[in-house]
Amino acid sequence: HSTLVVPFTEPFTAASGTKIIRHFTFSDENTDIVRLLETTRTHFAETASLETHHPVSQLLFIVSDGRGLFIKGVEAVRKSVKESWDAGIFTVFLIIDKPNGSDSILDIRTPVFDESGKLLRIESYLDSFPFPYFVVLRDPAELPSTLADALRQWIEIVART
Repeated sequence: HSTLVVPFTEPFTAASGTKIIRHFTFSDENTDIVRLLETTRTHFAETASLETHHPVSQLLFIVSDGRGLFIKGVEAVRKSVKESWDAGIFTVFLIIDKPNGSDSILDIRTPVFDESGKLLRIESYLDSFPFPYFVVLRDPAELPSTLADALRQWIEIVART
């Protein structure tokens, strides 16, 4: 389930960061990504306080192992990701991967079928990952630089529009 740990009406401080980190448990079996994105769009819409003319003006980080995203179906997830983008939300998906290389998300393969159900090919799971901006993070020490890079890219996109 999704929880708003630090309300948008509170300033973000070091204590807020600590509160967020303590909230990570990674104990969910799967993530209902469609519901997560719907909830996020609702929270962002309710708290939008600045008038902006930028098509992508809000930033969302999702931290997950990236598995089991399609429990509501591939098309439902893709639609929800597009609706979030259309709502002005730039989403960065941080995939926390196994550091030692065993059972890595990079090794997952998925079948691709045509409309009749005939197998066309087997491809990398990440080739059809529904989020266009994602990072596979194997070393937690890289998190600060990864977040900084994602923030820089978001600022560049907002500045171009």
